[in-house]
Amino acid sequence: MQHHIITFLLLIVLLFTVFSCDKNSGQQNQKASQSESSVSKITTGLGTIIPAGAKLEKVTAGYEFDTAGSPMYIDGELYFTNNNFDPADRSATIKMDKAGQYHVLRTNNGVTTTLQKSGRGTLYACEMLGHRVVEMDPDGKILRVIAGEYNGKRIDGPNDIYVDRKGGIYFTDSQFIAGQEKMQETPAVYYIKPDGSIIRVIDDVEFPNGVWLSPDEKTMYLCNTRDKYLLAYDVNPDGTVSNGRNFVELQLNPEVIGSDSKESGADGIIVDSAGNIFVATTKMLGIQVFDSAGNHLGNIPCPAATNNVIFGGPDMKTLYVSAADGIYKIPVKIPGLNMPQGM
Repeated sequence: MQHHIITFLLLIVLLFTVFSCDKNSGQQNQKASQSESSVSKITTGLGTIIPAGAKLEKVTAGYEFDTAGSPMYIDGELYFTNNNFDPADRSATIKMDKAGQYHVLRTNNGVTTTLQKSGRGTLYACEMLGHRVVEMDPDGKILRVIAGEYNGKRIDGPNDIYVDRKGGIYFTDSQFIAGQEKMQETPAVYYIKPDGSIIRVIDDVEFPNGVWLSPDEKTMYLCNTRDKYLLAYDVNPDGTVSNGRNFVELQLNPEVIGSDSKESGADGIIVDSAGNIFVATTKMLGIQVFDSAGNHLGNIPCPAATNNVIFGGPDMKTLYVSAADGIYKIPVKIPGLNMPQGM
């Protein structure tokens, strides 16, 4: 009798052990499934934009950054910046050639936050702490200052830039100038007319940052880093804008939700040839993608905080992303426009 009781107890222990293992295994499989779902969920809706199986790939492996920024693809070569907000300004403008070799074109570059093609084989650069927008040749030599003052006073912190088909230039001044004295009375968006004169077109946005126009250049999209909305404006023939409005509500980092902050961290922006909008966000939500109607298509995740985006590659079907730790790329189905056009 005692023998049977012992056998029965051993059987119960064995069954309990098997059940526990199956339960733990099931929980682990469930966690793995949830993890896979969360990864796939973050790209839900991007099937029309990103090829199946495409992943963000780091292209500047081995290069050490303070903060990478401002990718720009020109004829098989990739330009970018390495920014440091130290007063000594160790920031640099770099080119990676077709062979993958790095060339430092400029040091002490005034903390260049955005590079953009001019349409003449040169580049425009926004020097945030240099307080100017300049034109430079492909080797980094400054050719001229295209904007340094407005109404007789120094501009503060030029941040982002867009060159239109007429040869006019929009640039944002966020006044993010690391404690330096502000000379202008407000953050603003400016327009440099083709004749070189400068007008202020927006003066009521707290932190104007990334700026881009729709493919037909009838709508301006503007990032306000310290708010949750991507803004839109109608573009008038004379370069002024009107009918400012909240275009889409950006996703917010969970740390922001429930707090008094509405800061989306919206930074650089780009629009593809179909009008889809890509917004780089510094709050670890990657690149938020919207169609031209404002529908959120999904996010392209990145392992570091993103700050700018641009299209490149021979067919303009590569999206380059600058993040805190380097430059990344991912293929896309719909090409970007080879800006600027028509100059």
